[in-house]
Amino acid sequence: MNVVKVLKNLLWTLVLAVPPLFAALWSGATAIANGAFSPWSPQMIDMDVYRRTAEIFLVGGDIYNVPDELPFIYPPVAALLSLPFTWFELATTQQLWLVVNALFVIAMVHRLGLTGWRLSLASAAAILMIEPLRTTLGFGQVNIAMTALVFLDIVPGPRALDRLGLPRLPQGWLIGIATAIKLTPALFAVYLFFSGKVKPALVAFGSFCVATVVGFAFLPQASMTFWTRLLEGDSGINTGLKYFTNQSVIGNYIRFSKENPDQIPSEGLLLAVLVGAVGLAAAILWERNGHRTFAVTLCGFTTLMMSPISWSHHFIWFLPLIALALRDSDLPKPLRIVAIGYGIWGAHAPFNEFGDYYVYEKPLDEFELTPLSLLVDAGSMIICIAMFVLAFGYGLVERRRQGYGWLPLTLRATEKKRAGFEARESDDAEADAAGAAEQDSLAGRNPADEKPDSDADTKPAAPRGTGR
Repeated sequence: MNVVKVLKNLLWTLVLAVPPLFAALWSGATAIANGAFSPWSPQMIDMDVYRRTAEIFLVGGDIYNVPDELPFIYPPVAALLSLPFTWFELATTQQLWLVVNALFVIAMVHRLGLTGWRLSLASAAAILMIEPLRTTLGFGQVNIAMTALVFLDIVPGPRALDRLGLPRLPQGWLIGIATAIKLTPALFAVYLFFSGKVKPALVAFGSFCVATVVGFAFLPQASMTFWTRLLEGDSGINTGLKYFTNQSVIGNYIRFSKENPDQIPSEGLLLAVLVGAVGLAAAILWERNGHRTFAVTLCGFTTLMMSPISWSHHFIWFLPLIALALRDSDLPKPLRIVAIGYGIWGAHAPFNEFGDYYVYEKPLDEFELTPLSLLVDAGSMIICIAMFVLAFGYGLVERRRQGYGWLPLTLRATEKKRAGFEARESDDAEADAAGAAEQDSLAGRNPADEKPDSDADTKPAAPRGTGR
């Protein structure tokens, strides 16, 4: 009987997996111009870079010196993790990579609390309707995987692997691995540290160091090249800073100021740091207020604003943002409205209407965009900054409402409420009790003689969770 039940559950799981898996395969094949689902001919140019890099590593070549080709800009350990891309024929590798990404999306949506057919349809809809997800699949990029590593590491919620009885690894280790692959997730360790989650932050730092040492062990010369170049301010793709699909603060600053597009301007860097400080502070406040998922999402958008290059398909964080805006009624209504608007903007990516996003018949010069076009192109940054400011303000209000000081001036995970708050709560409780007693007296009732209708009535109310 148990075997029959297991088989039925497995069959139902496979049925539910069909919509998101098909959505991923379809998007991967057709999202980029000239790609086709049948016959299978996607244009997964980024996955081609990962595969080529792994092949170069296997023959002992220089992974960072490939003239006339798209460059490999990740740390050397990422080249080691690209080796599975060489294990199968190209078409099979492409399809397997799309399936893996679809599973990451399903895992994230499941962590947000959806199950069954809702999980299946929501995952498929996200893949088909949110431009960053769809385009990431079309390019064969790692953005979904990087976001999922962070999200599944520290966001609370149901975990499918718990059903197998497997022990959980310490929080922070996946953030460290993601940082070793793409660097920008390092900000999550900072967020954890200043949120009072010191141990997970240290775990993230430790796993990053271990992964980086592994890169040095297998690719010592490439490691020296990468880290030396990075310290000199060269990300490996600085020439792409002004492209209109670069939605970071620095990218927008260069387009508005028309400064040298081949290097990071100091003014733009300062502006990015200021925006990042507001976003990080808002994330820390909401973490302290007990809204972990929203806090992590804010931190995700902060990494995108601070990074020198954040292509539109890097914005996978629109997935949890849209879900929270639609489902989390505990968030302030104005903040939810802004988040929904931002989600709609990001899902459509209207700045792509400036020209053919993928294959230019006439190359676009961003320095010739009209002021209105520049504002449209900067829309993602402008709305994101507005969300940061609004989240920071409401975060302070929420702290005061809960009885804490204006700012979390401690690294302890738990804080003391401000002086007098407990006394006022006690006075309010006594006043409520006295008022209830007076009403009972006027009604001629003696509360001591009354019994609860059920056992449930005698149980204290469940406290609000500290993380959703």
